[in-house]
Amino acid sequence: MTVTADTLAEWWSLAACQSADPELFFPISGTGPALGQVARAKAVCAACPVRSDCLRYALTAGPLQGVWGGLTEEERRLQRQRETKARQRASQRPVTPSRRPWAAADV
Repeated sequence: MTVTADTLAEWWSLAACQSADPELFFPISGTGPALGQVARAKAVCAACPVRSDCLRYALTAGPLQGVWGGLTEEERRLQRQRETKARQRASQRPVTPSRRPWAAADV
């Protein structure tokens, strides 16, 4: 089930992380025991009804520490890069002139 909320306060109050230990979402490193912590945080996110709202917030807010919307800081950075490149490619596509079926007959 996907729940879409309009405001930060609205979706935040519905977030699955509200009942979890906040420390879980802010691992100290990206290696060793922290990997298990990240996995547990992502498991909470996976069951969250407002995960997409949380992720959208984290992607637009810029660099935020911790796990937001089921992604780590590094994963969100890569996601933003992919989205930027996709927008650049889309804006650089040449506009193809419409083909006029009668144009060949005019030659």
